[in-house]
Amino acid sequence: MIALLLISFLVLLFIGMPVAYAMACAAGLAIVADPSLPSLVIGQKMFTAMDSFSLMAIPFFMLAGSIMNETGITKKIVDFARSFVGHLTGGLGHTAIVTGVLMAGISGSANADASAIASMLVPALKEEGYDDGYACAMISGCGALGPVIPPSIMMVIYSGVISISISALFLAGVIPGLLIGGGYMAVNFLYARKNHIPRQKFMGFRNILRSLGGAIWALIMPAIIIGGILSGVVTATESGVLAVAYGVLYGFLSKNLDGKKLKKCLLESVQATTNPMMIMAFAALFGYAVTYYNFAKVIADCMIGFTSSGIVALLVISVILFIAGMFIDSNAALLMLVPIFSPLIALFGFHPIHFAMVCILTLVMGGMSPPVGLLMYITASCTNTPLEKVVRHIWPFLAANYVIVLAVILFPALVTWLPGLAG
Repeated sequence: MIALLLISFLVLLFIGMPVAYAMACAAGLAIVADPSLPSLVIGQKMFTAMDSFSLMAIPFFMLAGSIMNETGITKKIVDFARSFVGHLTGGLGHTAIVTGVLMAGISGSANADASAIASMLVPALKEEGYDDGYACAMISGCGALGPVIPPSIMMVIYSGVISISISALFLAGVIPGLLIGGGYMAVNFLYARKNHIPRQKFMGFRNILRSLGGAIWALIMPAIIIGGILSGVVTATESGVLAVAYGVLYGFLSKNLDGKKLKKCLLESVQATTNPMMIMAFAALFGYAVTYYNFAKVIADCMIGFTSSGIVALLVISVILFIAGMFIDSNAALLMLVPIFSPLIALFGFHPIHFAMVCILTLVMGGMSPPVGLLMYITASCTNTPLEKVVRHIWPFLAANYVIVLAVILFPALVTWLPGLAG
């Protein structure tokens, strides 16, 4: 039956069926074909996967990010980032990267961040001499910071699959997220110097303070989310509710939000939430079938037979997850593969936070990589840039990403230190 399950899944993927439906059809076929499994389990497992209070954080984080984008706060964040780093070599590129870091702390959605930053900054980057393919590749990488820097939808989903503290995961993403942003800035510096991109004049510290005053209302939102969770005052879901309330209050007080725009934000959030929730339901069914046929034990036995080193095991897992993320939606790949690999946490003595961040970082990196690379498609379509030009320039950013992944694998303290410090 495990052969039927896996072969049918791969065949359905090969003929172009969306991964969520491929998982559902493959699992359903195996369950129907096996008389030892009641068909009642299909609806039961799908419902149980979504029946979780912590997963309610997903629509609230989506809505909070949509409201902040609709109120025009993105432009104020760009202005602040430019006042801070715009005078450096490759200043406008650095501005895009810093904006990506700050936006990641607001929405937690890679797709929303990539589209917002691309539509605003790619035309300006082209005017300053940046290749449009390079600009889109860089912003694709910036969008990928969304699931790494808290708040993160992917971390909420991971917490729902593997019982692990959301607040610990949020803290674990801070250092690698900032390191990846620093790596992108190093790539951008070398590109700007090689292509003689002109530097902008430093406008002074007064300009930094003035632009900070405009962006401060956006920067308060991650403080509400992270601060509320870490202090123990609210749960992740409740912090999402507070973030939405804050966004609505700010929008109406600043007169940048009205009933029509709020309705638009609500509709966008519902549509954006539907996809991960549907994937979770179908992945739970697929995961149940995989678990029932003991496929995770087969993988664990193979890994033990292959190596006794935890570092080598993590390297192998990171490569598998990266390849999966290249072809499959990151959330779907997480839901499908993490339950299979999770028994290795105890076998090799991995710290659960360390293992979680390796999984998340590599899946996110796969999500911005060819041949699928949804973030590349988003930035290219937003700016009418040929996709092949984006692909040509994405590799240095992928390299910077994987250097940080290797650092996290070799030095677990990069992701365990902050959660341990916070207790």
